[in-house]
Amino acid sequence: MYKVLLVDDEPSIREGLTTIIDWEKYGFQVIGTAASGREAITRFEELEPDLTIIDIRMPGMTGLDVIEEVRQHHPGSHFLILSGYADFDYAKKAISFGVDGYLLKPVDEEEIISELERISVMLTRERLTLARHAGEDTAYREHQIEALLFDSLEGTETMEANALGLNWSQYQVVLLEMHAEPDLQRGSVVKRRLAEAFDQKDRGIVFSFHSGLGLLCKEPILTIQSAQSLYDELEGLLGEWNIHMYAAAGQPVNSTADIAHSYNQANGVLGGRFLFAEQRIMLWNEGEKSKSASGPVIALDEVSGEPDEAELADKLYYALDIRSSESVMRVLTEIEERLIPHHQTEQAIKTAFSQVFSLAINKLAATNQHMQSIMQEHSVLITEVYHQLTLLDLKVMAAQHLNRLIQRMGGGSKDTVLKQMIEFIRRNPGENLKLEVLAEVFNYNSSYLGKLFKNHTGEYFNAFLDKVRMEKAKELLDEGLKVHQVAARVGYANVDYFHGKFKKYVGESPSAYKHARELARSQPKDSSGEPERE
Repeated sequence: MYKVLLVDDEPSIREGLTTIIDWEKYGFQVIGTAASGREAITRFEELEPDLTIIDIRMPGMTGLDVIEEVRQHHPGSHFLILSGYADFDYAKKAISFGVDGYLLKPVDEEEIISELERISVMLTRERLTLARHAGEDTAYREHQIEALLFDSLEGTETMEANALGLNWSQYQVVLLEMHAEPDLQRGSVVKRRLAEAFDQKDRGIVFSFHSGLGLLCKEPILTIQSAQSLYDELEGLLGEWNIHMYAAAGQPVNSTADIAHSYNQANGVLGGRFLFAEQRIMLWNEGEKSKSASGPVIALDEVSGEPDEAELADKLYYALDIRSSESVMRVLTEIEERLIPHHQTEQAIKTAFSQVFSLAINKLAATNQHMQSIMQEHSVLITEVYHQLTLLDLKVMAAQHLNRLIQRMGGGSKDTVLKQMIEFIRRNPGENLKLEVLAEVFNYNSSYLGKLFKNHTGEYFNAFLDKVRMEKAKELLDEGLKVHQVAARVGYANVDYFHGKFKKYVGESPSAYKHARELARSQPKDSSGEPERE
């Protein structure tokens, strides 16, 4: 059983988490609770939990403070954070600390079970790795391979080759990172299955490494075709266990003394697993080929400016609001192209995507307040972002969620582009709308779209937008809002500029219009509803 410490300043949360989950069913046991950050640190030292589930925002010492202090003495400790939706930016900082997961309150039972299953796999892998390094793995051939890889026994390659029957012309390391349901017995079963296909057929040697299993191959993999072929074979061997596998190969070497070099290359490639675009064994030289094909590598500080996540969120919101799946896919592609070059780690990429999604869906929810499912979908989407193993998985998952959201709002629109544009402007007069941005969303040339708009409405885009805003401004003035409030609500940051536009289109100033309307409402009405005349 893995030991769990629950930390939250609300007694109902602590009690609820203790009772809602059948902890032992998933390999965990709640060994204690804490009601504050300071108590959490004391209890942590007493109980030494394998996993701490902690509220990110508590009075006094916050969850972040606890994580930072505990990590000074226990750098390998594991945390799962709890956060309300309003604390999203706060949670981002915690994620950057390397916590193991992020759950939104109120906590959903299925979500926390999913997190526990995932973390159980990770804890199990860590225990197996520690056991292996402690000498509990007695397989002779594997020990010798590990010696070659991790201890760098230079100068003994002839002895090792003879002892292991490794008088091969070349040696190549392939590393397999595998994700599946937690099962202590399965690791040995999988390893045995691979050994039957490689060790026993003199094709190679199976060994363990920190993230999964490795193959020391006799016949080198040199092409994408052979890399795909071996990956397909491995999937066939392991298919009955529903394992998600990521694989990388180092460069073939001619001496057992250089096997560690092939291992390090494969491990480096596998470290970039999040950006794998294909399901196959990735080769050591593919990153170098892509760099040479695209020219010199540009340092991040040479790239002009950080990506504007608020702008990307606006575009995603526009695509969702017009209920266009095609537009959503285009915006997702743009998000990828603009965010990836500026973020060096998997966590940073996921956090950036989460922020764009959060801003867009929050705005969508504000304009569709009757649809509770929007915020429900938002909670699921943000949580799922951090569960994705590759960028490709993340994009597929996000597209599915966002298209499901479009269907809940009435399905993809079949209206003409111009009708969608006009309706969008009428729904969002206060947005900072620009023809160029809308043209990107609708996948049109902005100049051409401007001409189509003029032919359809008889007015230029900006003039039409001004008129829609003035109509909305009159409604808001009738509701009693102050002039500066109305200006901001219809998209004008400068009140004087708003005054000029209003007088141009309405014929009088906003103040005069408001006064006249208030005066008309204050006069007694006759039976027809018209003001009485003297």
